[in-house]
Amino acid sequence: MIKYIISDLSEVIIQGFMGIGKELSPILSIPEKEIELEKTKNFPLFIKLMEGHLSEDEYVNEFLSITKWNISAEDFKNTMRKVLNKKIPGTIEVLKKVKNTNRYKLILLSDNVKEWIEYVLKTNNDLKIFDYMFFSYELESIKEDSITFVKVLDKINAKPEETIFIDDLITNINVAESVGIQGIQFINAKKLEEDLINKNII
Repeated sequence: MIKYIISDLSEVIIQGFMGIGKELSPILSIPEKEIELEKTKNFPLFIKLMEGHLSEDEYVNEFLSITKWNISAEDFKNTMRKVLNKKIPGTIEVLKKVKNTNRYKLILLSDNVKEWIEYVLKTNNDLKIFDYMFFSYELESIKEDSITFVKVLDKINAKPEETIFIDDLITNINVAESVGIQGIQFINAKKLEEDLINKNII
């Protein structure tokens, strides 16, 4: 019997780092595809940030030093916060329907950055619907590593078969399923609601 619903944050409930290219492109006069390429090339640096081994300032300063982009560290950080203020339409309303059944614990699990999460929690009261929140910088591992899910299950005292995991990335879904957790790939809020209805969650 399902007792726990674990949801991703970025690109599911709010926009995350994947959305910064669109905001930076007109500022830098660089095509969005080129920005995404630079992000991909420097992804190992980003993993260090998400796992809590770098501060936001350390990451931004090193990243801008590598890319030579014509933007200040402060403007880069402010642009990121602008992205974080953008909600994915409809998702939180679907999760509230889950919450209102009073049958499940809602868990937030996000590969994310300490400074960004501090900002998001101050500016997004909707996240109070979650019973537990776990972030990669605290867990010191990301969702591409199955140990992340093992850690979360242990912390909430849950069994894999009691759990559904929602994420936009199929790679993360596959990792969750490798430890016995059911996965739902997030496409949009309407599809998520249909998937949850089909699983008799709402």
